Amino acid sequence: MRDGGLSYLLSSVGHPRELAVKLARLYQRDRWRFSPRRLDGLVDAVPLDRPIFLLGVAGCGGTLIGRSLRRNPRVVSMSGASDAWTGIDELGAVRNRMPSLPRSLWGNKYRVDIDDPLQGTTHFFASDDLLPTYRKTELDANAEDARRLTRVLREHLAVYARDPGRARFIDKTHTNTVKVPLLAELLATHDPHFVLVVRSPYACCPWLVRKKPPSFRVPLTWERRLELAAEHWANAYGAALEDATRVANVTVVRFEDWLADPEAGTLSLCVALGLDFDEAMVPRSGQRFPFATLPSDRKWYPIYRDSRADGLTPSDVAIIDRRCGELAARFGYSSPGEGVRASSTESASPYSTASSGERNRSRSMSTITCSTSLPE
Repeated sequence: MRDGGLSYLLSSVGHPRELAVKLARLYQRDRWRFSPRRLDGLVDAVPLDRPIFLLGVAGCGGTLIGRSLRRNPRVVSMSGASDAWTGIDELGAVRNRMPSLPRSLWGNKYRVDIDDPLQGTTHFFASDDLLPTYRKTELDANAEDARRLTRVLREHLAVYARDPGRARFIDKTHTNTVKVPLLAELLATHDPHFVLVVRSPYACCPWLVRKKPPSFRVPLTWERRLELAAEHWANAYGAALEDATRVANVTVVRFEDWLADPEAGTLSLCVALGLDFDEAMVPRSGQRFPFATLPSDRKWYPIYRDSRADGLTPSDVAIIDRRCGELAARFGYSSPGEGVRASSTESASPYSTASSGERNRSRSMSTITCSTSLPE
């Protein structure tokens, strides 16, 4: 066990249940490392059917929407099948998975290979200075990376899926948001699907600074940190929108709309992704968390009011507006105090719906619309 895993466990000494939960989580996550199934020569024969990639920055709501999808009996993540729907689901952000992936698909954690004067080994990958390092297109694809990626996805299906022949793999590595053309090219024969989860920058950016800040190398003011978060949001979603014009199977979900009507949003996503809808995918009272869920984890039911934009100062809003305002408006968002525009394919996106099987380069995206207002 690496020092990080040991520290993770030692932090719960004196709390027996929490320690047991963490042991269960590590077992689920790392069973792949020791399973003989991944070493079987038959792994390459496991079908890799339309893998699903959740896109968006941290704090955009991708965890909740991802958990909804992971409760589908056919969906498998790097932590397991639908009975392990609260485990980690970011291949590119787990140190023991990263060596199996092409370096071009590594996430934005533990990046000792990247030297930035402001941000350390964990950082806002789409900030102005770091975006050129992370931005990847089909021109960065090669046959060896395609082989490595398909192999590692098939290994996870072989180890974790109840029925590997019918399973769908899902991953939520955030940095994939700026690498959609690369993934589409590496998996060109497997029809990958992409779900871009977007949330208002007025909610996302302050939360990123408070709850998911980079490992800053130097002291920075609140204003400068918020500027970096705004760069990150604008560049990540700007790149994803640009890529959606030429990559098939990109579906956009405004988290606020999904939050207002999870059942409608989940039904629409199932149609877009070619999944059978299951009632268990909708957050409801009485649904139990898996045992291997951290005690502090509340990301399911009940669904809480989105209050992240509460308390923004005029200065905060101005900083976010300068960098994100124009793009936010394309998604249907307005500055706090002006409300949120009704979501529609006209207001939320300039693109139309794509047919799922196209393989030409004039691609477009579909937009999932669940509601025209935020939850109270």
